[in-house]
Parts: sequence; structure tokens; C-alpha cells
Amino acid sequence: MRTAPGSTIVAISTPLGPGALAVVRLSGDHALEIADTIFQGKAELGSRPTHTVHHGRVVDRDGRDVDEVLATVMHAPHTYTTEDMVEFGCHGGTMPARRVLEVCLRAGAVAARRGEFTERAFLGGRIDLVQAEAVADVVGARTRRGLEIALGQLEGRLSGELDALRSEILDVRAEIEAEIDLSADESEGASRQRATELAGTAREHAERLLTSCEFGVVVREGVSVAIVGKPNVGKSSIMNALLMRDRSIVTASPGTTRDVIEEFLHVEGVPVRLIDTAGWREATGEAERAGVERARAAATGATVTLLVVDASTPLDEGDAAVAAMLPLRTTVVAANKIDLGKAFDAKRVAALPLREEDGRPTAQSPAWVSATTGMGLDDLRARIAEAALGGGETPDDVLVSNTRHIEALRRVIERLEASDRLLQEGVDPTLVAVEVAESQEALGEITGATTAEDILERIFERFCVGK
Repeated sequence: MRTAPGSTIVAISTPLGPGALAVVRLSGDHALEIADTIFQGKAELGSRPTHTVHHGRVVDRDGRDVDEVLATVMHAPHTYTTEDMVEFGCHGGTMPARRVLEVCLRAGAVAARRGEFTERAFLGGRIDLVQAEAVADVVGARTRRGLEIALGQLEGRLSGELDALRSEILDVRAEIEAEIDLSADESEGASRQRATELAGTAREHAERLLTSCEFGVVVREGVSVAIVGKPNVGKSSIMNALLMRDRSIVTASPGTTRDVIEEFLHVEGVPVRLIDTAGWREATGEAERAGVERARAAATGATVTLLVVDASTPLDEGDAAVAAMLPLRTTVVAANKIDLGKAFDAKRVAALPLREEDGRPTAQSPAWVSATTGMGLDDLRARIAEAALGGGETPDDVLVSNTRHIEALRRVIERLEASDRLLQEGVDPTLVAVEVAESQEALGEITGATTAEDILERIFERFCVGK
């Protein structure tokens, strides 16, 4: 439920638990008034200059001390939310911040919803929707590369590109409107020709933005890698080696892993969810049978499958049976136990029946590794990253990483293509204008200019309270 207009909101903006500091944040028309009700210092906070910090105490309605705090005063409109704001820096821990929050609520503030501070920044015009979503991405970034992308969007790099694209679409609309206003004799097709050229330029711009999406989404959302293979080839050892710690149980007996085990690591800036699975074979018991089924399900749903074979023994029908169920496009082969010797060459791995999408087997060079000595692990990590990114080059400046943005950009391109087709066919310019307007509307969904209310609610609901 939305907070009533004009209300002053409050929330704890730092995680609860042991720590040096905690922050309670107030924002709204009455933030300074409420703060002065509960704050005792050398002077009233409402009389203090903006962006200044003041030492004092927060007290309850009976005048009893709640906590010793530092109060930061910020006057509208130069604040995060564009409203008056006060932030109380409390002692860390669970109770101090909660007690300060309680006295703020009793003094007239309203508990903030998830993401409401950032929503007010958006509604106040300080940031657009792309930048608002980037705030959540900064907080949720799991790798340095993901953080760099989110910060770039927060700084407005993507917004600037979208503004330029919007300007190009407006130029198309202007030419179409000119053709509508002029008679055929007056225009002599000049406006239509110009509109066709401008629509092509705008479409190419949107397509360039879209080219970065695959890498951007992978870095932002991560990928899953299912480690598969027949029993006792060292799948769990590979997982432990990649994690650089013991996570899966390793024994010399086949069938030790009977359930799916998951852990996260970072590979070349990409968040990777490693999934260790049971060995694929004819199960000897109910528990092992369930483990094999879960392993196959994990491989089916994974972004990348890591097929592990034993380099020290000849490849056999068990290896081929596992390989036959995996698509080559997203499979990396790791020949483990190379420290024990090499019982086959790369040609034998190339003969494994890994499938392309059309069903034809294609050669696959293995990564020769040793989970025991660490040999070849860097090469294996690089191959996992390459498979996760679709084999494409890593762009220097990723702009698009949000699936909502990607879908909207695709609609922009579709509508511009339709506009170009209608222009080429010489149809009524009024119909062309409708297509161009829809491309502009789709673009506006990204920045928030034309985003529906229910979509806005879903976007801000994924924020944490206090942000």
C-alpha cells in the first residue's frame, strides 16, 4: 500500500545486528519538525544549515534517553529524495536503531515501504527509473564488474544514451508530422525520405545498445554451472578446487555425492553458482536413484554444464552416455586427474557425442586439469566464463543489463522496423506516426516516462527497506 501523499517516512537504513554504527533515516515535509521533537542538542535541527552534522541525544516522549547520536541535517531539494531529510547515526546493534525508529514513529513519522526513499527520488525528478534501478543493483552487486556496470548506470551513462535515442525518434516524428501537414505537391517526398533515413539511424542506435545485453545480464544476474559426469571422476574435487575450500565430500568410493550441492564463486567478473551433482550411472538404491535424477534436472536447467572425465583412464561408454545428453554450445569438458597421467588424447574427447543444436556432434578440446595440484584451473575458469558469455567478446562499457530494459528495447526496434517498412511501402503517414509513437512509448518505459503504476510498484518492491 502506498504511503499517503505528504507524509514523512522513516526506516532503519543499515542492517540490524552487531556493528559500530546504525542509521535511521527520515524524509518528508515534516522531517525536521519530527527530528526536533525527539532530538536534544545545542540548537534545533530545523535552524541548522543544510548538510551539517550535530551531536546530541534522542529522547522519548517522557524525556528519557534513547541513544547518543549524530544528526545529519539536509534541506530540500538538494537531498537524496528531494525532500527535507534527517539521518540519525546511532550506536550499532539491534536495539539502539529500533528504539530511535520507535520514537520517530510515535512523533508522527510513517514506516517507509521497500524502496520508498529511492521512489521519492524518482518521483521528485532527481533520477530517472534506470538510475533508480541501478541503486538496487549497486547494493546487490556480487562482483566488481557488476558494481562497475551498476555505478555507470547510476551516473547516467545509459540514461544519456536513451536520451539521445529518444531525440532521434522525435526527429522521425517531426518529419512524419511535416508530411501529414503538407500536401503531396508541397512535400515532394522529401519528408518521407528524411524520415526513412532518421528511422534507420534510430534503429541502428537501439540495436547497438542491445548488443551489450547478453554480457550485461550475465554479469548482473550470474550463471549456473552444473558439474556432471560418471561416478568417481572427481566432480566434487573439481568443485572444491574451484572454490579453494572443501565444500563437497570427497572419497575414493563412487556414489558419495547423492544430493545437489550448490556454492557461489566469481569467475572473471561473473557470479557463478556451482552445482555439484551425483555421478550418472545405473543407481543401486533409492537414494542414489533420486540423486541421479536431480543431477540430470540440474544439468537441464543450468546455463553451462561442466562435463568431468578421468584423464588417467580411457574414456568409456559411461562418459559417452553422459555426453550424449549435453548440448555442446553450453558444455565445457574438464579432463581431471592429469597428475596421474594421460590415458587418451584430445581426439578421443572430440569423439564424445556432444550435440550442437542441430544434433550433429562437433569437436571439443578439453581443459586438462588436476583438482589435486591445481594444474589447469585457470584455463578451466576462462572456459567457463567464455561459455557463460556465449563466446562473445567482453565489451569495454556495458550499458544494458536489465531484462526489463532489454524487452523494451526490442519493442523499440520492432516498431522502428515497422515504421521503416510502411515508409518504404508509401502508406498513409498517419499510420507511420502511430508506429513511431509506440516506439517512443516503449523507450519511455525504460526511463519511467511512460511506465505503468503497477510496474513501478514491482520495481521498488525488490529494494530493501531504508533504501
